[in-house]
Amino acid sequence: MLDIEADIERHSRTSGPGDRGPVDDRAVVVQLIAHGGTFRVESTTRILDAALAMAAEGGLAKVSIEGIAERAGVGKRTIYRWWPSKGAVVLDALAQRVEGQQSKSFEAPPDADFPAALRELITDTWVHAVGDQLPVLSWLVGEAQHDPDLAAELRRRLIDPARARVATWIRRAQDQGHIAPDIDPSRVIELVYGQLYYRLLISPGPHDASFADDVADLALRGLRPR
Repeated sequence: MLDIEADIERHSRTSGPGDRGPVDDRAVVVQLIAHGGTFRVESTTRILDAALAMAAEGGLAKVSIEGIAERAGVGKRTIYRWWPSKGAVVLDALAQRVEGQQSKSFEAPPDADFPAALRELITDTWVHAVGDQLPVLSWLVGEAQHDPDLAAELRRRLIDPARARVATWIRRAQDQGHIAPDIDPSRVIELVYGQLYYRLLISPGPHDASFADDVADLALRGLRPR
């Protein structure tokens, strides 16, 4: 067991009246390391890895703070200092995984072969970035329906950043004449990703490259300039 709690407690006790008080900000990790604290970034990695592995193995119902702490080799108090619930830990783990696997397809402007570029975008952002963690995403979406805080974090960490990146990509495609200029990028996102989320949540089926191609082909019928 790492002596993380002791460092956090010392930081909390030494905070002044105008300070934030008990640790509730990840920036404190940097402060602790800079001042020789024993908190290690590896512990956060172990916590997130443990949470994501447990969720992948049995869904959120099988995840517990106690289980995460045991698997990660930390105390429960350490986890509660940083995350308010097991869902928040799993979401953080999934968000960091997705952020770490974002493809450069967002950065490259759609080329002359726009259908191929759209297929690549869908494959990269869904099949590759989320991949075998799709069940975890579906469980988080379900949990968010009765957890307003988790729902807000889901939008902030996953949904909104993804929408912003795809919307920018779509506007570039419109500027190049690939997509009708009068279509709201938000509606394009719903047309494309609505198909993906419907299969994930309502009508189970494979989420592979072939499905991504079908999604792109169907969307293209309504997006081309007339």
